[in-house]
Amino acid sequence: MKRCLREGGDVKPVARLTQRLTARGTALLVDALLVASVLLMAQFLWLCLFVPVAGTPLPSARDVLERLSYGALSGVAVLLAAAWQLWDRSPGTAFAAPRGHSAPGKPWDETFSGFFLLIFVELTFFTGWLVTEVDLHQLFTNFHKAEGILRGLLHPSGAVLFEGLILLLQTIYLAFMATAFAIPIAFVMSFMAARNLTRKTAKARFLYVFVRSVMNFARAVEPLVWALVFISWVGIGPFAGVLALFIHSVASLVKLYSEQIESIDPGPMEAITGTGASLLAVLRYGIVPQIVPPFLSYTIYRWDINVRMSTIIGFVGGGGIGYILKPRVDLGEWGEVGTLVLLIAVTVWALDVISARVRERIV
Repeated sequence: MKRCLREGGDVKPVARLTQRLTARGTALLVDALLVASVLLMAQFLWLCLFVPVAGTPLPSARDVLERLSYGALSGVAVLLAAAWQLWDRSPGTAFAAPRGHSAPGKPWDETFSGFFLLIFVELTFFTGWLVTEVDLHQLFTNFHKAEGILRGLLHPSGAVLFEGLILLLQTIYLAFMATAFAIPIAFVMSFMAARNLTRKTAKARFLYVFVRSVMNFARAVEPLVWALVFISWVGIGPFAGVLALFIHSVASLVKLYSEQIESIDPGPMEAITGTGASLLAVLRYGIVPQIVPPFLSYTIYRWDINVRMSTIIGFVGGGGIGYILKPRVDLGEWGEVGTLVLLIAVTVWALDVISARVRERIV
């Protein structure tokens, strides 16, 4: 067996078996997660609506979430998912199937999978309603509590205007520097995170998985949390805000850039490769000309997002106009709050119009 593998005789059957087992495992995992979610949401709704706690007709969502049978229902979900795959084509099987391989069959609304997904969506909505404690009665009856903010917006105070303009300028540059630092790093890493460029060798596939995983983690952590990390690292100020937005911008741009690389026309790249050109030449002449316009568009869009985020970053000490906005909200100085909010709104609106026009010219 080992000799055959060394000679290349049984490599393809082994590879097909490995792919089949991986697909089966992925399908089972997806189906088990879906079934477990349905079971847990059903138990959550049952406990909320029919099992009161200490005489309370509707217990808090947190109390109910702590009482769910996560372990037992997860085990049941694995068994049900395995049985489902033996009985019928499941969502996990469709998810794990190779690209372009869709089995013909009935319309989704005539299958058990379609019915299951419909129930899943409905349970998710009702569960989300209770978990987030949506209360429309409070929304429409406590409107008077927002009168202070509305008065501030209608009657802004000029006492904070000059300071607000200075910090607004800092906010814009904070977002600009974070985006500028992120562009070259995201550009290089996007080629490592593109599936169509990292399928040839095992090392390239490992690099793809590693970069994607790191970027997904960095993007999953909100800039506000990154700001807290860097504030404890470099101290309170706009530099911490720049670093926080820089990390999040790199992760987001790598995702956008790499997905654009995956959608390029492979023809020019194959033609240049056929001439015996080096890898750098293939990237320079076969890929880069196709991705420059969308890359510029994504970069401008990211700077627009960073301007909005930098306002919130200031709430925790990351610099910018948010740094003076939060204390005034806490003190109820609604006139000054109105001035700062109007400055932010006008700036975001102006940048949105400008960036939209620029993207129209580029793309």
